[in-house]
Amino acid sequence: MPDWSLEKWIAAAGFAITVAGFVAGGVAWLIDQTSAGMAARRPVCGMSTTAEPDLLVGGYVVIDTPEAAKTRPSVARACNSRDADNRVTRRGPGRYDVRLENLGVDGGTVEVTAVSDGARVCGTDGWGMAENGKDLDARVVCSDQRGTPRDSGFTLRFLQARAGTGALAYLRYDAGSASPFVPDPNYSFNSFSSSVSVEREAVGEYEIFLEDIQQSVDNGAPGVVKVTSLGPVPRVCNPRMWNSWRNKETGKRFLMAKVHCTDAAGVAVDTGFTATYTVELASRPDLRVPGAQLWADDEHAPRYTPMMSYQYNSTGHDIMVQRTGPGSYRVELAGFSASRGQAQVSGYGGSAYCAVAHSVEQLGDSTTVGVRCWRNGRPADARFVLLHQP
Repeated sequence: MPDWSLEKWIAAAGFAITVAGFVAGGVAWLIDQTSAGMAARRPVCGMSTTAEPDLLVGGYVVIDTPEAAKTRPSVARACNSRDADNRVTRRGPGRYDVRLENLGVDGGTVEVTAVSDGARVCGTDGWGMAENGKDLDARVVCSDQRGTPRDSGFTLRFLQARAGTGALAYLRYDAGSASPFVPDPNYSFNSFSSSVSVEREAVGEYEIFLEDIQQSVDNGAPGVVKVTSLGPVPRVCNPRMWNSWRNKETGKRFLMAKVHCTDAAGVAVDTGFTATYTVELASRPDLRVPGAQLWADDEHAPRYTPMMSYQYNSTGHDIMVQRTGPGSYRVELAGFSASRGQAQVSGYGGSAYCAVAHSVEQLGDSTTVGVRCWRNGRPADARFVLLHQP
């Protein structure tokens, strides 16, 4: 043993403690960086702050076409705002049960879009609290262009909001309801805490009235509308238009949206549906929601940027749409990864129905989402609405 003085032993001990401190600090830094990296890669499907938890709870699943015929389809991409699992069970041709764990409520809303390169229509046959009292069960139904139940890939999103989000509204309309129809408050939401109602105008024709939320339109941010059919047979339900409207008798102002529903052959039919209206994915000035939304307003243009007032990309990039053939489009969303996320699509204006293409591509720093549209089973150019959630 070396013949050290007491001072040398104290110095050596101090050096050892310093080294240990550096090691511990390095490990802590590495853990912090790893956690931050994992958080940056984690899909986002809710909206919360420390002071305002669970402003928006939600989840999604994406089932790709090759998995659709399996009894237990593998989930290609998924998200759950409560960090729980999601799973899917096939109950028969074109019929699926979706379980979102720890998201069990009797309320909220569900959006569904087919994922297919062939003509498919998908909707929801309802949702609600699972028997265990803690999970959410949702039913998906899909058919071909003749209305025959057929297996299909699909993407499903569930969300439930409470006061404090940016401009957002949703509702559930049940077929056969009296007109005007006021939705169950558990299944409707208006971020302005104002009225929500639906009026049936004719077979397959409906008008939605969202009080006060038209302020977004008046301020130059008109948002977009996504519609999903609700019932045991999937239908084609599209927004025809949405705009600011004033009731001349009462002076009240609304966002009015017209909805048009048909069967897959284009014949007008009455059906239930869900509708979501969102501006910048319900972002607030102090709380930006990751993702993108757009109204693709030119079905014939070879390549274009949709109207800026109708598009939003949280990364700050412009959105591009390219037509690659009859009824075939590529939506370029810069700043997102193709390995995660989901997209919801609705046709716009007529009876064309649209789906998300089976493949989602990564081109540089852009995710390219394919959109396919048909009319009477044939590829058809169409305008459409798209919402993307990473």
